[in-house]
Amino acid sequence: MPDIQRVLSALQQRIAEWASRTVTAGWNAFLPFVPSLVATAALLVLVAVAGIAIRIRQDRVFHRATLRSIDAMDGTQFEEFLAVLFTHLGYHVQHIGMSHDFGADLVLTSPRHRIVVQAKRYAGNVGIGAVQEALGAVQYYCGTRGMVVASSGFTESARELAARSGIELWDRQRLAAAMARTVSRGRAVGRKPAYNVHEE
Repeated sequence: MPDIQRVLSALQQRIAEWASRTVTAGWNAFLPFVPSLVATAALLVLVAVAGIAIRIRQDRVFHRATLRSIDAMDGTQFEEFLAVLFTHLGYHVQHIGMSHDFGADLVLTSPRHRIVVQAKRYAGNVGIGAVQEALGAVQYYCGTRGMVVASSGFTESARELAARSGIELWDRQRLAAAMARTVSRGRAVGRKPAYNVHEE
């Protein structure tokens, strides 16, 4: 009987030593990865903070926008402004605008639609070419419809082609109305509008 107790005691001691070595080895094996894990976590936090900061800046620019400030934007800034506007109107927005965009600057998606948008920040009236670009872009991006949004107005030929081809035109007044819609939505949740959409 004493031999069995000795054997059991020795076995318990060996199990305890093995467990201790395993735990120590496990922590020692994990330690070299701690700096890289901390760096990865810090990078993820930094990316998240940068994303939030960019979104806050875009919203601040958007909510301070007036028709006059839109007139001072370049084409890329106007596209970015429209991306935020359509996001506020409930669309998921993909900003495509670049040199080989095949006629689309934005693609808006909702549960029922895929709308291809051509943005034109012009001082004068937008011509028929913009409507033709939008028509081609609807085909290329498999859109359900197309839209041309201008900071000004449209020529008569552009309006005629748009009416015949189903391309929706947003002129300065329609843009102002959309901006006003986002203001009224902001009021509904207690936000004070930061711009006057009727300013010329």
